[in-house]
Formats: sequence, C-alpha cells, structure tokens
Amino acid sequence: MKFSVAAVLAFAAMAYAYPTVGNNTPAKRQNTADDVEVQAAAMSDASGNVVVFESNKVNKDATAKGI
Repeated sequence: MKFSVAAVLAFAAMAYAYPTVGNNTPAKRQNTADDVEVQAAAMSDASGNVVVFESNKVNKDATAKGI
C-alpha cells in the first residue's frame, strides 16, 4: 500500500512539473544561414545557433596571466 501511494504521488508530481506547450506556439528554429558540416568542430553561441569552432579565437586567460 505504501508503494502504491508513493507511486501515485510521484506520477502526480511528474504530471504537475511537466511543462505545457501551446498547440499554436511556433518552435524555435536555428539560424540556417551558416550551415556547419557534421564532421567540423562546432559549438553553440549564446542564441543557441550552431557555429563553427575556431581555436584561434579562444580566450586563453591563464596563458595571458603567465600561469
């Protein structure tokens, strides 16, 4: 009996916490202007768009401080 009560409460908590999405809400799309190849190293920017990773633009703070 204890397990079934705990299971029901867990399912109720999961249903309550599950995010609801409106039917007419458009999905967020990525910027497709800069297509990145699958084999290339890539990362996402602050907006969530996939961009090509360029190692020469990495900020090397510890190296600049001489650590």
